[in-house]
Amino acid sequence: MRRPRSAGPLRPAELAEAAILADLTVALLFLGWMLPLGGVLEVLSTIPMAVLAARHRARTVVQAAVAAGTVAFLLGGVALWSIAILLSLVGLVVGVTIRRQWSSVQLTAAAGAVWALLAGVSVAQLLAFASFRKLTLDQVRIGWRGVRNLMNHIAALGPLLHVGDVVVNDIVRYWWAVIPAGELLLVQLVTVVCQALARPVIARLAESLGEPVDVVPAPAPAPAPASSPLPVPVELREAAVRYPGADHYALAGVNLRVEPGSFVAVVGSNGSGKSTLARVLAGMIEAEGEVIRGGPVGLGRPGGTAVVFQRPESQVLGVRARDDVVWGFRAGHGVDVDGLLALVGLEGMGDEETATLSGGQLQRLAIASALAHRPALLISDESTSMLDRSGRRRLAALLDRLAHEQGVTVVHVTHRLEEVRTADVVVTVEAGRVRVGQPR
Repeated sequence: MRRPRSAGPLRPAELAEAAILADLTVALLFLGWMLPLGGVLEVLSTIPMAVLAARHRARTVVQAAVAAGTVAFLLGGVALWSIAILLSLVGLVVGVTIRRQWSSVQLTAAAGAVWALLAGVSVAQLLAFASFRKLTLDQVRIGWRGVRNLMNHIAALGPLLHVGDVVVNDIVRYWWAVIPAGELLLVQLVTVVCQALARPVIARLAESLGEPVDVVPAPAPAPAPASSPLPVPVELREAAVRYPGADHYALAGVNLRVEPGSFVAVVGSNGSGKSTLARVLAGMIEAEGEVIRGGPVGLGRPGGTAVVFQRPESQVLGVRARDDVVWGFRAGHGVDVDGLLALVGLEGMGDEETATLSGGQLQRLAIASALAHRPALLISDESTSMLDRSGRRRLAALLDRLAHEQGVTVVHVTHRLEEVRTADVVVTVEAGRVRVGQPR
């Protein structure tokens, strides 16, 4: 397991996973709180936080815990909020333990720290608020009274009634010691169960997703300065791609050259290999044969390569349109936000909330965010597929302007021929084979 970076603001990958796993935590916790015998679900709610702590920095878990605690408070008040925070702390301990490969002794000690915090808060509350203490102890007595009434109907349990009376009286008398002791057992038990359940989940995620994008080996030497991106021109010579486990090539024998400032359309039916070709051009997957460039592809870097996919909601992260354009930039970035929005047809919409934008507007916003990095190569991978006819027409016109007026090399993947009439080159992909021609 690798060590997350400790410096810098939270990255988009961290924020996205924190939001998703915080939602999952609250959902499990609320169901467990509402349903009979829901303690199992409450224990399971620690696993998302453990996964988050194993894959990211502790501050990411704190962010998720604050979000989960806020929603829990709105749903169930202070009681549910306190449970959410406690189980988030347990998840943090378990995730850090798995990531750093701590021993069982270290895990027990870390869980003990969580218990000390919990016990301290519990005892302090009961000491400070007499009415709250009385209510809590009355609940213990009432609970035992209900159990006692049931036991009265079972003759074999009669001898245990006196023992139960003594135990409950001792709990009420020595609550300041009994409650922390019970919490110690509870925290240690939940921690052990959470670790046993979280390990296979984390291992499966590592196999499926690999390491999160924001982690680095520990320790690692300082990287050498990267050369400036130069993604175009790019030439493919007898390029081929076969995915692991596949019995045939997704692409084979591809010969293609993409010139700077050109508008290249890639067309073909679903499953023909269009997106695979786009990913090769973007440097997202390696290909057999030769892929010749003047320099690094620079995926996501200024002056490099930008990719816009078919679902803009998965790429739009800002609350307002202008926030999304400069997402990930430092202060003093110098990005002309209003100019970029005007360029993509969103003039004057910088303060609009992204949740109120239409699908076509979101897609144009995603392109504006990509253009903020001044890419030399923009790849549109089925970016029009989720739009209506009007939205497709406007977006295709925008891609044409970017290539022929702004000098951005555009590769547009689509299966609609009406979108490629102004392209300089049309690449038709059929069963992994390509044919290069001109628009009709």
